[in-house]
Order: sequence, then structure tokens, then C-alpha cells
Amino acid sequence: MAVNMGQYFVKNKLTNILDIVINLFDSAKKASANENEVKTKFFNMLNLVNKDPFMLGGGKSQKEAFKKFVEGYLSIVYKFKNEECCNIDFARLTTDEMIYVLCWANRYVKCFGHDKRPS
Repeated sequence: MAVNMGQYFVKNKLTNILDIVINLFDSAKKASANENEVKTKFFNMLNLVNKDPFMLGGGKSQKEAFKKFVEGYLSIVYKFKNEECCNIDFARLTTDEMIYVLCWANRYVKCFGHDKRPS
């Protein structure tokens, strides 16, 4: 799953946002020890930032990349007063597995996400 996510990021040129996503996950993890609460907080944070991308800072491409990841890859939707991840494979992971996948996808992007040919 991490390689698939990393490939998605590289293919869609979304190489500049995984660090932000990982920081949001860490914040959710620090806020609660309960597995379901961490997931809910994480998805809520992703949706909140997606609704107001100026929180991110950075340029237009970073905001668009974040939006594409949240709405496209994860398919975060609002349901019953909380956001839910419609990417079933990712949503089924435990919080430990989620951070593992995010970090390995980030490593993949850092290794393969940039054109390594000399200029």
C-alpha cells in the first residue's frame, strides 16, 4: 500500500504534501489514545485544512496537491457529524499501520519523486 500511495504521489506530482499529512496525523495521535478517536480527528483535520487550504501556506500547487490527495486518493466525505475516509483499504488500517504507510510512501516519494537527471 505504501508503494502504491508513493507511486500515486509521484505520478500525480503531489510530492510536496506528505510531510504535512504526517504532521496532521501526529497531532491527532497526540490528542487521543483511542484508535477510533485518532482516525476521526485525523480525517477531520484533513477535511478542515482541505476546506481552508490557506492554512497550509505555500503556493497554489501545494494547495491543489493537498486537495487532490484528500478528495481524490482518500475520498474524505462528511458523514454523521464527522469526516469519513472512503478509501476502504486505508480506512481499515490501524493507526500504527496508517503512519507506517504514510512514512514509507513519503520515503518512496523522496527517493523517486524528483527527476534525478543532471541539468
